[in-house]
Parts: sequence; structure tokens; C-alpha cells
Amino acid sequence: FFLVVVGKHVFGGIGNNIFNTALVSRAILLLTWPHQITQWVAPFDAATSATPLAGLEVGYLELFLGNIPGSVGETSVAALLIGAALLMARGYISWRVPVSVLAGAAVGAVLFGLDPLFTLLSGSLMFGAIFMATDMVTSPTGKTSHILYGIGCGFLTVVIRRFTHYPEGITFAFLLMNGVAYLMDRIGADPIFGQVEERRRRVFRAAAVVGTVALAALVSAVGYVAQSAAGQEYADAALAISIRSAFPESQRVAPEESYDPEVTIFRVYHERNLLGYYARTRVDGYGEGMIVEAALSPGGELLALNVADNNESAALGTRVRSRPFLAQFVGFHQDNRDEIASQIEALSGATISSRAVVSATEKILAARDESVWEDTAAEPLPSVADGNYSGSGEGYGGTIMVEVEVSGGRVSGVTVVRHSETSGIGDRAFGPLTNRLIEAQSLEVDAVSGATATSRGFLAAVENALIEQEGAE
Repeated sequence: FFLVVVGKHVFGGIGNNIFNTALVSRAILLLTWPHQITQWVAPFDAATSATPLAGLEVGYLELFLGNIPGSVGETSVAALLIGAALLMARGYISWRVPVSVLAGAAVGAVLFGLDPLFTLLSGSLMFGAIFMATDMVTSPTGKTSHILYGIGCGFLTVVIRRFTHYPEGITFAFLLMNGVAYLMDRIGADPIFGQVEERRRRVFRAAAVVGTVALAALVSAVGYVAQSAAGQEYADAALAISIRSAFPESQRVAPEESYDPEVTIFRVYHERNLLGYYARTRVDGYGEGMIVEAALSPGGELLALNVADNNESAALGTRVRSRPFLAQFVGFHQDNRDEIASQIEALSGATISSRAVVSATEKILAARDESVWEDTAAEPLPSVADGNYSGSGEGYGGTIMVEVEVSGGRVSGVTVVRHSETSGIGDRAFGPLTNRLIEAQSLEVDAVSGATATSRGFLAAVENALIEQEGAE
């Protein structure tokens, strides 16, 4: 309906639409049902999977051939290039738009510290450059405007990927450029020989565009500076609103002692009656981080959990703010916080974000437990003879088998022989844990954030390997 009626006939029917009709309908779907429209099934597998843009680790060859999950028709760069060659050979599209889109994306990737080749091969960029940006109705007509238009499409795609919650960006980037295609033609169209006045108009239009962009940048900069200057006031007001939402009868708050410097806790009162505690902490998720807040009863039981701020992907990661997911945490106490990781059901497709919320909850519940933070000397590793020893422990996904290398009376290395932890999530804890264990020569090291259950299973496997050898001796 949106494709035919809104995208096409509202503007006058076939050939008169300003925006690419397929992208109009896809934008509506993406904004309305982001989770459903961004679920893909891995090739030769019945299970849903993340895409390369959503964190799946794949090589350049897999991206080029298309053996990756993604939307139908977008994944195989090799097949897309064959299609582009056929369209160009038949004279249906010009090389200027696709090449300009890819060039703009590559420049954007370099400027923002991304891998240019990965940027070009992943997502829908190649498909969009060849089959969407070249749409005859919604793209410019002039040769110069083709190049300007293509560069804008590619660069904006990278901007949206890098600075928004959406892992892909062509839908909104291309629609924005559709909107300025007419302006691109007026600025970039090649004037007929002798049209001096038209050349002057082009210069004036270009100056107007530059001036508008400069003014918008200035307004944005002023707003950013003003918000930064009043940042603490905004933060305090947001915190007060969150506390009032959790405790409607609250009248005043007071700082509560926290044994973890990364967790802030407040006592919440109605007159002189203690209503409970409100705590907040920051953890790293799939994005740059999230703020997790918790309301606790006077006895320390978790009453409500809230993800106040996050940089997770809009399609999947932000689902950690949903009520059904957060409701699973209600009722946990500092005495049973170790059971959270095993009892909380992670969100499909947002495992990293789910684990981050679990880690934050564990931190909050532990922050008021003095026994956890007692300054005691770390117990050293069991003393065993030099050699290689095997052991196992239960992680998040199953049994973790390790081989521990002891040299010179010290643990010098740990190799994970077998595990069932989530690829790219749980298994990322093995390297940091090994380094921490070797440096401390103790099992009392910090778990890796977002992979607590995996960390415990890994350390248990190391401990079992050394204890069994110690007992045998």
C-alpha cells in the first residue's frame, strides 16, 4: 500500500515519484517492525543469525561470494557485479552512479576509522549502488550531478552505519538523496553552450547550498556546546525522573555507600521512611555502552530494572528495554545474584546486549555486599609440577575443556580445547581471562563483562585441572 499509493501515486503516478518506491515501503517496515525485518537465516542452516554488519565475523572471500546471512539478493557481491556489467553493457545504467556511491562510502569509511573493503562488501551497499541509486526516475540526469548524487548516497550510508543505531544505512541515505536529486540536477547539470546566465544561476545555487549547510552546522555546534555546558543539569533531571518513576512517593534522596566505584546508589525516602534504593551503573554492550538502573527494596530485593541509555543496534539490541525481558530480573537479591546468568533467557539476536544487562545487574546487587569487596590477599594457584594438565568446567553453553601449561612452577598458558560458548560473545572472554590469570597467578580475577557465566566456567576448568593434578601427586 505504501509503495503504490504513498510512494508512487501521491506524486502523480509512474515516472513522477520523487522517492524510490521500494525504499519508501522498506523504510516504513524498518521503522515499524525493526526486529522482524532484520532477522535472517544463515545459509544452509535453519537458525537465525546476525549479519556481518551486526557483528558476525566473516572474511572478505565469504562477503564476496555471499555465503553469509542477509536479505535476498544482496549478499553475493560476485553476482551483483555480474548484474552491473550486464546492465551497463545494455546501456540501462551509467557507471558514474555506482562507482560514485562506492567511492563516497570508501572515503567515509576511511574518515571514520572503518575498514573500507569491509564497508563496500557488506550489507546492501553494493546492491543499492547498482540497482537502487541508478533508478532513472528518482536519480539525477546530468553527468556531474550523477557523481555528486552517488558520493552523497555512499557517504551518508556510512554516516548512518557509524553514528546511529541502525547497522545498515542505505534505506535512509538513498531516500535523503532522492529528495535532493532535483537540486543536484539544477546545480550539476551541464549547461548548453552559450548559456552564460544559466552558469551564473548554477554558481548562485551552489553558494546557497553551501551557505545552508554551513548555517545548519553552526546551529548544531551551538546546540552541542549549550547541551554540554548544561550536561550535569540534564543528567540530574533525568535521574530525578527515573527515581520518581520507580518510587512515586519519593520526596528526597541521599547517597548510599557503594563498595563498587562503578555503581552509584541512592537511598530514597518518603518523609523519614526508607522506600528503598536506586542504583545505576554503566556497562559495555554491543554498542559503546549502556546505563542500567535498578530499584531495590529496603531489604535489597530487585523491584524493577531499567535500561536508561544505550547505543545498541535499533533493530535488535534495543529490545533489552522491553518489559518482558526486564521483568525476568525482578525478585533477585544479592544472595542469589550468581543465579541470574543461568536463569535469564537472553533475547534471540541480541545476546551481547542481554549479557550486558545481566552483568550490570550482578554489579548493582554486589555493590552493597561488603564481603565481596573485602581487601584480602588473592589465594595463589595450587602448586604442581611442570607439565600440561586438562580440566573442565560448566560455562554458559555447556562444558569448557582446557589444557593448562605449567612452566617454572607457574601457569604459563591456557588453551581452550573444546567449548560450546556463543561465537563472538562467550569465547571472547578466553583471551582476557588467560592474561589476567597468568599475571595474577590466581583464580581470583575479574570476570569479563557480558560473559560472566563463561568466565566462571573457564576458571573452574583451570582450577579442576590443577586440583586434580595436585591430588594425584
